[in-house]
Amino acid sequence: MESSIRHCRVGRVVNARFFCNDDLITGMEDICREHEIAQGVIKGGLGSLFKSSLEIMTDEGVPRNINVEGFAVEILSMNGHVRRDREGKTEVELYGIVANNAGEVFAGRFIKGGSPVCITIEVMVQEWLD
Repeated sequence: MESSIRHCRVGRVVNARFFCNDDLITGMEDICREHEIAQGVIKGGLGSLFKSSLEIMTDEGVPRNINVEGFAVEILSMNGHVRRDREGKTEVELYGIVANNAGEVFAGRFIKGGSPVCITIEVMVQEWLD
């Protein structure tokens, strides 16, 4: 087994609000670029989506995409991280738990372009500095 420890310190905290039809992942990437956050932790968020596309893992360990539909898909929990790839492009990996109007609950990784905001969503990003 190989492991490593990275020492980082807390940087700025950015609170942001996304509005109707903003894509959740694209919005997170835009906020991080605007505030020049190279790496960070998405601490959480609240709000609703028109629908949500999630990547889930099947019982066999194979990823599968699902679409959660409804006139207001509620975000129950959300967390993730921000980093820059080797070319310096901002990447957001965001996981969440959502519920549809029938009360069914789903969890997985949000897929870019698949989660448009219904009314508003508020999020908090914590910057990490080397």
